[in-house]
Amino acid sequence: MKKHQIGWLSAILLLTACGNRNEKNSTPAAEPLSINQVVGIGKVIPQGGVVELAAPASGIVEKRYFEAGDKVAVGDLILVLEKNVETLSLQESDAGIATQQLQVESARLALEQERIVLDDLRRRHVDAAELLTMGAVTGEEVRRLQKELDQGTEQLKKVENDYRLQQSRLREMQTARAARENDLSRRSFRAPAGGTLLTLTPRTGEAVTMHQPYGRIAPESPLVVMAEIDELFADRLAVGQRCNIYLPGDSNIATSGRIARLSPDLKRKSLFSDSGSDLEDRRIREIEVLLDEVPQTLFIESKVECRVELN
Repeated sequence: MKKHQIGWLSAILLLTACGNRNEKNSTPAAEPLSINQVVGIGKVIPQGGVVELAAPASGIVEKRYFEAGDKVAVGDLILVLEKNVETLSLQESDAGIATQQLQVESARLALEQERIVLDDLRRRHVDAAELLTMGAVTGEEVRRLQKELDQGTEQLKKVENDYRLQQSRLREMQTARAARENDLSRRSFRAPAGGTLLTLTPRTGEAVTMHQPYGRIAPESPLVVMAEIDELFADRLAVGQRCNIYLPGDSNIATSGRIARLSPDLKRKSLFSDSGSDLEDRRIREIEVLLDEVPQTLFIESKVECRVELN
């Protein structure tokens, strides 16, 4: 009897365990989250980017004509370097060119004179040849005139070569002057684009180095937001998607806009990389957001949050 009861109890326990196991296995799987918004970090810049000013020459700043925050137009003189050496060099070139122009004129006059002499010799030789047929002159006279004509022809070639040589020297000096004039003009730094002068580093008396940045200009173009979106959502971005722009730490929308341009490739994080030793191997896709309006709270190079409404 006891054995019979123990068997029934074992069967009941086994059925209960199987039932519990089936209940666990029948629990429905959790549905994947639907993400319809993604946040990227960006900054406000003029469309086309900020113009970095590179120094066309090295030297000491003699005078500044603008300060950071001023408006500049294309070609405006921003600053001038000391240029005494370049000015004297250009004056030396001008003096040398003036002297060489006189040399060219002298050679031209000499050439004209030789041509007149040679024309006279040709005429006399032709006349003597005609007179020889009539017996009015001797053959010796004709041969003498022929010799003078040959010598005059050679002399004309020499004078022509000298004239061309003087002209060539003048062109070389003019080319050298143009180079010196260019050196002088590069001592004056001019605005390559119109806009707002964001920075102007060197002050009067300070040195600048050729090809090194000395300032930055924000062109007069619409402000946009350049933002970085994680590569996980790169394929869900599209031109025209709406975006809300927030200032850091502010829950209120600063402004809105739409995606106007997408980078064709994935890039390394660049806008706000805090350290070059960051070992995180994540890529981003850049987006350019054209703003509907620009509130007074947004400034060039302001850091913002960009929330993109995904399709």
